[in-house]
Amino acid sequence: MAPLISNQVLTSSQKRPHRKIAPGIHFPGFSCLGSFLFFFSLCLSIILPATTFADEDFPRYPVIENNVRFWEKVYDHYSTSQAVVHDSYDLSKIYTVLPIVDHRIPGASKINAPILEGAEKKYSEILNKLAKGIPPRSDDEKRIATLFRTHTPKQLQDAANSIRIQIGQKERFLEGYIRSGAYLSEIRKIFSEQGLPEELAYLPHVESSFNLKAYSKFGASGIWQFTRETGSQYLTINYEVDERQDPILASRAAAQFLKKNYQLLGSWPLALTAYNYGPAGMLRAQKAHTSYEKIFANYDQGYFKFASRNFYSEFLAALSVVKKLEKDSSLTLNKPQQVLTITLPGYIAANDLCKHLKVSPSTIQGLNPALRSSVLEGEKYVPKGYTLRLPRSQEQKNLLAALPQRLYHKTQKPTKFYQVRSGDSASKIARAHGVSLTTLRLANKLDKKASVFVGQNLRIPEQPTKNRSAEIQNISSTAQKRTLPTLTATSTASSPQSVPVLIETNKKEAEWKSIQMARGIVLGELSVRNLSPNKNGTQGTITVLPEESLELLAKWLQIPSEELRKINKLPPDRQIVPDETIHVLLSKVSASEFEEKRFDFHLETEEDFYSAYKIVGVRVYEVNKGDTIWEICRTKFDLPFWLLKKYNTDLNFNNLRSSQQLTIPIVKAI
Repeated sequence: MAPLISNQVLTSSQKRPHRKIAPGIHFPGFSCLGSFLFFFSLCLSIILPATTFADEDFPRYPVIENNVRFWEKVYDHYSTSQAVVHDSYDLSKIYTVLPIVDHRIPGASKINAPILEGAEKKYSEILNKLAKGIPPRSDDEKRIATLFRTHTPKQLQDAANSIRIQIGQKERFLEGYIRSGAYLSEIRKIFSEQGLPEELAYLPHVESSFNLKAYSKFGASGIWQFTRETGSQYLTINYEVDERQDPILASRAAAQFLKKNYQLLGSWPLALTAYNYGPAGMLRAQKAHTSYEKIFANYDQGYFKFASRNFYSEFLAALSVVKKLEKDSSLTLNKPQQVLTITLPGYIAANDLCKHLKVSPSTIQGLNPALRSSVLEGEKYVPKGYTLRLPRSQEQKNLLAALPQRLYHKTQKPTKFYQVRSGDSASKIARAHGVSLTTLRLANKLDKKASVFVGQNLRIPEQPTKNRSAEIQNISSTAQKRTLPTLTATSTASSPQSVPVLIETNKKEAEWKSIQMARGIVLGELSVRNLSPNKNGTQGTITVLPEESLELLAKWLQIPSEELRKINKLPPDRQIVPDETIHVLLSKVSASEFEEKRFDFHLETEEDFYSAYKIVGVRVYEVNKGDTIWEICRTKFDLPFWLLKKYNTDLNFNNLRSSQQLTIPIVKAI
């Protein structure tokens, strides 16, 4: 099959079939309701003259005016070397603006932490004093008292517990504006073709400042910050390709997602808020309070907190600031790149492409941000059907036309992994599988000493040699189990410093491991257990791991999620949870193929996280009555579930106990 080669600009549209929307995101039963609400809100905008507008699609309601102005100043006035101490609910109440070390400078967080903690404590104490009726004495106390002159003691106490600190983003926003020049015209075109307001193309200023490598602790990726769950409904996301990283493909997905939100909710303020909060949650809020203004003023259920409440205000502020920047003729924006594209008819090694086409791996990576490091580093092939972008030139066109068919492969490279056990070393494992120690170390991003620990799972980059010794057979018998077992810990749950048992047990290595925790996956059992014949294939059981869902497991099994729900007798609204045991049906794939997909998924999750964050220490937290895993991870410590599990191997997500002690990793952005 001859490859299809075309000339285009990096940001020009590519004809791609619409992906089928996964169950759960489309709510066709509410289309009439959405139309009615849109018409109703439009009538209100005509009847109520007090409402001001950015334009007819994006009203700037009086109730959010203070918030919009606050975010405008965050984006175009406050520097990244300034911290704004303010009230979480009334953003017009600013207590102070502190000079800090620019948070992008290495070591800044350590210097800034005591400054910010001191400021929060100071203004909390002032507000508590005022709540107790103590007359203000200092200039600061008098100034704060003026801000709250009509407030009750209860409101002052609430304010004392609602202090928030926002770092300025002026420089970051400007950098994002300059970056946006490479993509914005095409993104505007994508939204226009979908019949959507072109202003929506500015939303990445809020989400990521047009940083293609933006990645959150909870797995949101790319300029549109799609989570894997939402992104996979529109994009290809696997261990070879992550289309969330491609600004154009992700923009098409964002247009589809926002369009569905609008069809469901009937107004852009609600549709945009649903981009952050989720369409189902926003629908509940709409049923409770009808209009966006009432939701903003009164809704406080579930996880509708500061970020969701302010999302639409941030969008309006970004829109306003960009319009000002567009009038500044002194600013030079990045330009779209001219490229050739080829749709690959087979699997091919990135290294072979680079050699034949005479381009560097960095060039391939820069023009194809959706390709993951596993492809660029040779662990996987560039997948069949992938539309590859290359520099536009006649030489490149000629080289593409002459691309040898012998370089293509019929199938993708398989994933092989091995679980480290007691007595192993990296060199021993490398010898057993017929690879060099350096190759094994680089494939698994091990340190210079190639330190490994019990329970770690290592990717084996090459096929093992045929002539194995008894030692190889011994290791392989363990590898075939394909498990990710619970770590052997040095303490119990009552003493939660859960540190893996090291192959090298000297003090220095132990200290390093307790902080860094290596990058090998340690999540729990990965294998399919209790395999037995079934009339439709083979049935087995698995333990659900963090980040897995019924839909994701069904995708790996290549069966409908409804079938998986049926064999587990799960009600329609019931979701699976980590540590739960469920049945799986192996009718389309083998157990090893299914386990490989799980391994790749969790390896991808960890690799992405560790590319953006590092662990700098640990702390101990004692569980309070009423705590949930969600609140501990998302609200108190801003951590993904899998990372908490990794540091607390005895933790059962379904049985959190009061006074239970947890080891909490301290995470820092790289």
